[in-house]
Amino acid sequence: MKLPKQLAKDGVEADVRAALEKKSIELYGDSQIRIPLLELNAELRKHIFYAQSLGELLIGHEAIEKALANELRGLQKSNNHSDRVSRLLIVTNDGAPRLYRRLECLQKKQGGRLMICRMDVDSVFMGNILGLKDKQVKVVLLNRKRSLINVFKSLL
Repeated sequence: MKLPKQLAKDGVEADVRAALEKKSIELYGDSQIRIPLLELNAELRKHIFYAQSLGELLIGHEAIEKALANELRGLQKSNNHSDRVSRLLIVTNDGAPRLYRRLECLQKKQGGRLMICRMDVDSVFMGNILGLKDKQVKVVLLNRKRSLINVFKSLL
């Protein structure tokens, strides 16, 4: 996995990589991929909320899938497709296997630019983190480099 260049410039790439590799889990029961399991801390919570406040976060599988498909078409047209992580998909721990299978398929289409992580919270708690009182949010996408880097650094 190639992490954003900014992490290397800031001298924290190895630490972020270690934090991401510390705990992993299968995306779902018979998944072919393992994903990092993130433990919620105050910094991570703050940066997810900030990303939402800045409009650098998408909510919901359908909106995310559509946005990523549009971006991928643009990247293919410009022949500018990289395998460096530039999008972070965070899922909650209470999604249905069907959702996780769709996300695995999405990750395969997007390649290395999309990283999936599971945060050890349920969908109502995720909604509350985002300031959406008691609304269920099972999946979010950080789609801007600044927020992605801040979330990665919050794992340290």
